[in-house]
Amino acid sequence: MRALDRIRNKYKSAKTRKPFFDFSLLAVVILLVCFGFVMIYSASAYQSNLKFGNSMYFLNKQIQAAGIGFVFMAILIFIPPRVYRLVPNWVYIVAAFLVMALLLVPGIHISSHGATRWVKLGPLPQFEPVELVKLLMIIYYARVLNKKQKDMTTWPSLFLPLAPLAALCLFIYVVSRNMSSALIVFIIPVLMITIIAKDKKKILIIWAALIALAAIGIGAIILLDKTGHSDVAGFRGGRILAWLHPERYSADEGFQVLQALYAIGSGGFFGKGLGESIVKIGDISEAQNDMIFSIICEELGVFGGFCVIALFAILIHRLFVIAGNTKDLFNALLVIGIMCHFAVQVVLNIAVVTNSVPNTGVSLPFISAGGTSVLLFLTEIGIALAVGRTIQIERR
Repeated sequence: MRALDRIRNKYKSAKTRKPFFDFSLLAVVILLVCFGFVMIYSASAYQSNLKFGNSMYFLNKQIQAAGIGFVFMAILIFIPPRVYRLVPNWVYIVAAFLVMALLLVPGIHISSHGATRWVKLGPLPQFEPVELVKLLMIIYYARVLNKKQKDMTTWPSLFLPLAPLAALCLFIYVVSRNMSSALIVFIIPVLMITIIAKDKKKILIIWAALIALAAIGIGAIILLDKTGHSDVAGFRGGRILAWLHPERYSADEGFQVLQALYAIGSGGFFGKGLGESIVKIGDISEAQNDMIFSIICEELGVFGGFCVIALFAILIHRLFVIAGNTKDLFNALLVIGIMCHFAVQVVLNIAVVTNSVPNTGVSLPFISAGGTSVLLFLTEIGIALAVGRTIQIERR
């Protein structure tokens, strides 16, 4: 009996390894997507009924895109991340340029508000090429930084990886006239380098230089405005002036931001109630898109806004957990890039709505209406969950 007991105790204490799956991350994503459905319908029902005779027009498009996105996510979960290493680096760069070049093809691009962001290919739904470019750059820089991380201690080693990125961002701006997209594509790899670079002093100097350049640019626009030459600053300068003095530009550039601030202020702590927003009726155009956070705060209050921010904080934390526990540097960099993408978009969107930064067209992940956006974000979550499955956890 004693021998049998020893065998049983040994069997109970034996450790087995099994792949990790982050159900918490998946649950948060599903919750955000479903919450997005509710808010898109609430923000767009009135206007979409007037324009299209269907109050669920935008909601139906979002559900279709999310459905395709969940299919992509489910497939990518079971594709080993090492597959992305099999493709040569130059393919990702060339693909990014070719995807953006679609905006130069006559007859298939769609322009709106001074920018050319969308492409329409025959019967297929329109899509935003730059969203795919963001994913391509995350994979490309995960590969590049995986190989050069140990050597990134000198100035040339920090700047050379950014050369193709700078060229691509310039190309994005030239073909789309969309500064915000070009900036996001640039910021994500820079944040990836910031996180993994060993010489943090040089990184801090680079960020200080970028902030100084931005401050000089804003200072020049303010000076032009004071001397009566604000028209020289152009459209981008007008947005900065509207950011600094929204009440002065309440008839044009500052209108959206002022209405968003009124919406947030009128919502109080617990809001007016779901569906009870006033500004969505006509004061904020396309309320279901970039300014949807203001509708959330008006209907659900500051409390609802904090809950949304908390959900995104949990999502980013779960991505951080996956990146921190995978043993492969390339896999970790993939998830870090995805984490940076979510963080940048969430921070910029909320900062724009609260007038903390100049107005830019940045969507709120999973919540703003946008088929390409929700599809690509779900694709990135699929890649992150696939990386999570490479983590082996011990079970007794």
